[in-house]
Amino acid sequence: MQPLRNRTAVLGTGEVPWDSPVIPSDDPGLRGDGFFETLLVHGGPPPRIVRLREHLDRFERSAAAFALTLDRTAWEHLVAGITDDVPAGAEAVLRLTASAGTCTATLRPVPQSVREGRDGVHVVSLARGTSTTPDAPWLLAAAKTSSYAVNSAALREARRRGADDALFLDATGEVLEAPTANLLWRADGRWWTPPQAGRNVLPGTTLAAVAAQFDVHETSCRPEDLQRSDGAWLLSSLRGAAPVRSLDGSPLPVDESLTTVLARTALEP
Repeated sequence: MQPLRNRTAVLGTGEVPWDSPVIPSDDPGLRGDGFFETLLVHGGPPPRIVRLREHLDRFERSAAAFALTLDRTAWEHLVAGITDDVPAGAEAVLRLTASAGTCTATLRPVPQSVREGRDGVHVVSLARGTSTTPDAPWLLAAAKTSSYAVNSAALREARRRGADDALFLDATGEVLEAPTANLLWRADGRWWTPPQAGRNVLPGTTLAAVAAQFDVHETSCRPEDLQRSDGAWLLSSLRGAAPVRSLDGSPLPVDESLTTVLARTALEP
């Protein structure tokens, strides 16, 4: 199989060498004043980008939250150019990053750790504090911002505890989301996910795709509710639907057939 090339492109400039220093040290995005999208690309011919339209929709919403204008046509052209030779059988990570200073796209192979995570993850619950953001759109709860320090710290803490991922809990102990994924679970013959509106939960494109195929309902839950469920999954662009195999050290049931169906919906364009 032809190897997948690492690639970098800059909006307004085009492709540059992969290791080019394209972001200055004082770029506002480096201090959290920026936003991004991460997409999965299946190799071709032709290469297939999973839910490009939905990701660009959210990219536009993030731009608006930062009082920036996004030239969607220019981004579509940049994406087409940087993904044009992803070889058959390969999977790539396409990352779009924007700030008031620099706009870039990068392409690289999906990490092996992400592929392995599709088989299941062990999760711990971590307190994130307040859950609501009423009348405070300036907090950017619905934007996928580059301010990822808390998310990264949560993943480090999960690994320190011997787990793969985390679930954030609000001040009352209710589940919000994972650092880079939304939660889905099945109980009483129905599909469920935590409420999003006003709760500082990022609307996920993968969750939206699954909800369009299945009858997903919103309801609050606590970790102990998931222990009594028929199974839980973390939904994200790269892992798809990763079954939660344990939560806080206690095993959760895993339905392999449901996981296969969810993964097919989550990972395909």
